[in-house]
Amino acid sequence: MELELKKITNNKSPYTALLYCAPGVGKSTAIGLIAENSEGNTLVLDIDRTIQRTLAKGEVVKDTSKVLVCEVDNINTFDSWTQTIKSLGEGGFIKQNNITTIAVDNISELERCILSDLGSKGKNKGVPAMADYQYMQYKLVNSLRYMKSLGVNVIWTAWETTEAFTHPDGTQYSRLYPKISTKIVDNICGLCDVVGKILAKQDGTRGIILEATQNIYAKNQIDTRKGCLVEEFTNFTYKED
Repeated sequence: MELELKKITNNKSPYTALLYCAPGVGKSTAIGLIAENSEGNTLVLDIDRTIQRTLAKGEVVKDTSKVLVCEVDNINTFDSWTQTIKSLGEGGFIKQNNITTIAVDNISELERCILSDLGSKGKNKGVPAMADYQYMQYKLVNSLRYMKSLGVNVIWTAWETTEAFTHPDGTQYSRLYPKISTKIVDNICGLCDVVGKILAKQDGTRGIILEATQNIYAKNQIDTRKGCLVEEFTNFTYKED
């Protein structure tokens, strides 16, 4: 086998991002703002059924013409999600619909729906078995890998949760991070170029924290920004080759 060698260049390839915040802070609005300021259409794989009602109000996102919504069955979710992911790469679907970004809203609810679906089909009176958690975990990680191969931008949203840490010196603190199964959260975040926490001020301004702190999980592997307004998220600054 002949190895293909590449040099390091700023080729502005599609990005993969995970954006998270507490429920109601602005995940769906963030998707709308990013779509409004992006080229091409944004396909939203809708799990939690909030984005259409949120964006229809027109309070923050004024132009929703570039947002396309596909509802994923949140009852028979495992099979529905499998077929949805498969369909993305078939028949020129992405090119035909001028899709440049695929957003999943949201991954935290998708986990719960898959587990609920698998549990309902098991023998534990609706309670997911240990194997069901493994099915869900492998399905989500492999889904992200597949979506990264489609040649478009990928945005996953999640709710946030808190975990406690203790330093060797005994100092204790808590950290906010995406609400994803602890078995795969590092894997998912590791596959993303950007992990950002969405914030909303009382005046309606929405921003994204892109730099990690002791209390916030975040990263930005694309440029040097430590934070940005949501509507400026895609304004990445690339170093000249």
